[in-house]
Amino acid sequence: MRDAFGRSENEYSRLVAKTNNKMLNQLWEKKKIPEEAWTDHSLELFLAWLASHDTNNRMDMNPLGAGEREGRVKSAFVRRLHCNLSHGIGRSGNLCEIQPKALGSSMLNCLANEFALHSLHTLGLTCARGALVVPVATGMALMLCMGSWRKARPNAKYVVWLRVDQKSCFKSILTAGYEPLVVDPIRVGDALVTDIERLNALVEEKGEEILCVLSTTSAFAPRAPDDIEAIAAICRTHDIFHLVNNAYGLQSTECIRRLNNAKNSGRMDAFVQSLDKNFQVPVGGAIIATTKQSQAASIAQFYPGRASCVPSRDFVLTCLSQGIRSLLEGFEDQHRLFEKMRRKLRAFADEIGENVYDVPDNKISLAMTLSTIPPEKQTLFGSILFSRGITGARVVMSTTKVSRVENYEFLNFGSHTNEQHGGYLAMACGVGMIDGELDELFTRLSSTYLRFIHKVTHSAKAHSTSFDVDRDEFSETDKD
Repeated sequence: MRDAFGRSENEYSRLVAKTNNKMLNQLWEKKKIPEEAWTDHSLELFLAWLASHDTNNRMDMNPLGAGEREGRVKSAFVRRLHCNLSHGIGRSGNLCEIQPKALGSSMLNCLANEFALHSLHTLGLTCARGALVVPVATGMALMLCMGSWRKARPNAKYVVWLRVDQKSCFKSILTAGYEPLVVDPIRVGDALVTDIERLNALVEEKGEEILCVLSTTSAFAPRAPDDIEAIAAICRTHDIFHLVNNAYGLQSTECIRRLNNAKNSGRMDAFVQSLDKNFQVPVGGAIIATTKQSQAASIAQFYPGRASCVPSRDFVLTCLSQGIRSLLEGFEDQHRLFEKMRRKLRAFADEIGENVYDVPDNKISLAMTLSTIPPEKQTLFGSILFSRGITGARVVMSTTKVSRVENYEFLNFGSHTNEQHGGYLAMACGVGMIDGELDELFTRLSSTYLRFIHKVTHSAKAHSTSFDVDRDEFSETDKD
């Protein structure tokens, strides 16, 4: 067997090793998302290369861990699941600090943060100067930002919250230990927009007692992105932190434009975006972006203890498996498909006698009135859509009931406003959707609506409020 491997075979072996090392070393030196996608084999090689830098994976000797945490993993399945990266990221009180026992995991953490900043710049967010991948979803990431600013404004006890009816954003304020001051949006045409006059008056009244203004760019229609340029100007005038919930705003050219303008027009300290919504990875991570590199560093230092490297790992692998070219194509497809969704929804609305709300600044979500469905049946219609596999679409009915979030009461929660309305169906076009899905969405929506209306009409004529018990016949036991 030894004789079969001659000079040419050995030379090829050295070439393969040299090529692999060059690919990995170039990635580490440049710390940028490559232009073209990597193969699955390359990704496996990359993970093995990273893991080999952690002390518990040394091959030249048997590691003798004498500490309380030495990367030991009892289950072989779990060890494989985590690709032998078991130490996590960060060190004690700094999410970005290098862990000597986990050099490979620390390298992964560094790449994740560099990839995050690179991706933001590639998508047009030139205002970003620092980026931090955190192993928590959007709400907790917002909380981390607020907590890190506490010392800078020791007299603050309030956070001004521009109402968007999504609980995690609101609860992040409470978790950070602050009291929310709620500013409801105002209606301009069909759109719900920022009440700048009320915000300015509130900031002038409370002054030093306010930690920050928490605004939102991405929300379900008819909510429009907040006027963060005007908010930034107010925050600069009053020297107040400005935090932006940009959960899935990376998909919107309008949100990106507003973020860049906010940096130029006033003060915007940090904006947070979800990893799963924007980059199609499992839930559990977010990118905190800042307009100054030092601001990202201070948030990293606020994080208590070490952290899981799983969100960073999944984000890095996803970026490598796409490359910059494919990453951009995904967002460009979203822009195209959103316009297609809007055309198809308007056509469907015309057919059934409904209207699509005109919210031109919302480039992700759409809303259609439900005036042809009795208010008491609208929630049932939403549950039927869900049972037909249309997930994410929301039926929002008007209500005079008061909803409680912790100890705070909201009228008409889910509508972003106290105003009464006739009910509507909201849906979003997220990155990753494809033409076939969109076409099938409207096929199912149309057939379900027509059957539902027929059933409602038949039931009304029979002076009955109940449907057949079979779910396929729209059982009234269906729930959201």
